[in-house]
Amino acid sequence: MTARKAVSVRGWQLRVGLACALGFLYLLGGPDNRGNRKISGANSPNPSSPATALFTPAGDFWAGAGVPSACAFPKETGTELNQETNLLALEADIAPLRSIVDPFPSFNGIAVDPANNRVILSDSNRKSLLVYDRMSKSNSAEPSRPLAQVTGPVTQIGFVAGVTIDPVAREMYAVSNDIEDVMVAFSYEAQGNAPPRVLAVPHGAWGLSLSRARNEIAVSVEHENAVYVYRRAAEGYERPLRSIHGPSTQMADPHGISLDATHQEIAVANHGNVNSRRVVNEQSVGPDAKLGGRFLLPSVTFYPATAQGDTKPLRVLQGDRTQLDWPMGIDIDAVHDELAVANNGDHSVLIFQRSEGGNVAPVRVIRGPQTKIRAPMAVSVDSQNDEIWVANFEDHSAVVFDRTASGNAAPKRIIRSAPEGAPTGGFGNPMAVGYDSKRDEILVPN
Repeated sequence: MTARKAVSVRGWQLRVGLACALGFLYLLGGPDNRGNRKISGANSPNPSSPATALFTPAGDFWAGAGVPSACAFPKETGTELNQETNLLALEADIAPLRSIVDPFPSFNGIAVDPANNRVILSDSNRKSLLVYDRMSKSNSAEPSRPLAQVTGPVTQIGFVAGVTIDPVAREMYAVSNDIEDVMVAFSYEAQGNAPPRVLAVPHGAWGLSLSRARNEIAVSVEHENAVYVYRRAAEGYERPLRSIHGPSTQMADPHGISLDATHQEIAVANHGNVNSRRVVNEQSVGPDAKLGGRFLLPSVTFYPATAQGDTKPLRVLQGDRTQLDWPMGIDIDAVHDELAVANNGDHSVLIFQRSEGGNVAPVRVIRGPQTKIRAPMAVSVDSQNDEIWVANFEDHSAVVFDRTASGNAAPKRIIRSAPEGAPTGGFGNPMAVGYDSKRDEILVPN
């Protein structure tokens, strides 16, 4: 007999059908990864399990399930009304009438390795890491073929965000944001449904930055307005070496992070949203007062590399002249003493002098229709080859520029994960869905 599940929806009121935001319910392969997540790679499920969402031999699409989507199910299919509870019993395996889903990877984090001629991109839509040759480009409107794609339940890659690399050890790292609460590390040779080395990290982790010179890896955490610094090879439930957090840090929804061993600093990009429950100043607001949510201007804050606790920033980039607008990934170019910012809000990349602070203008801005920058999520500077890489969220692409590019400059190369012009659903982390019966529209808070 087919298994049935009770759903808390009044059966006679189910009009349009059940709508579901399925992407964030990827849940990495079943009960073991939901209620009893296995942190150690050695304890992961059988690595020979078939991978999902792999790049097909035909080279024209990624197949698989468990991606961000909205689905509608028919009222009549597989339903049975319980007369006592007035609830529907729904069969577990019901095909949707239709679905809204993007079948292609959406790039998020990016890291370039000029020593090994590799570019690593995280994909929050198909739940994967993609590895490309550094000189890859799409000579046509067709997708670029990756050297490898790491994906599947064993990988523990979910709502993936930032990535970083260790060129010497030939390892790539990725952190998942709102769901899995893990950082995973893979060899450059990893492919398909490969087991990772896993480190448990706080909920809401977003950015990653590795310093081999310091033997450390730094993680930004949105919800805690904090940075955690771990041993580079940390795994399991290992504690961080130190953390930076507290109202004096001026962190506000931190995202991008760059650990600069040359200048012994940590730079953090902040959206400016704060939800603090800590007492800010007992003398001014009283011992029992709490400071609630508030909006600040976006910023980039800088700290000593050894900072810990409630440390004031060394300097802060903030103000209207900076043009900061939803700053996402950042990267410090220590060779040329510059800071690159993926400015998601206005589809641009901002370049600042690294040592500057205050309300200062960027020294260069890459922006305009010719740049093909669309909702940039991350940036990576290749000072060895004098290039700057940008990961776009909106149009399935990564674009490459001369490092000194400015204005409405065309990219040198483009890596595509979908045919040119393929629509982007824009799903990131959909948590719910609603139906507007007056306008006949589906509403998905992202």
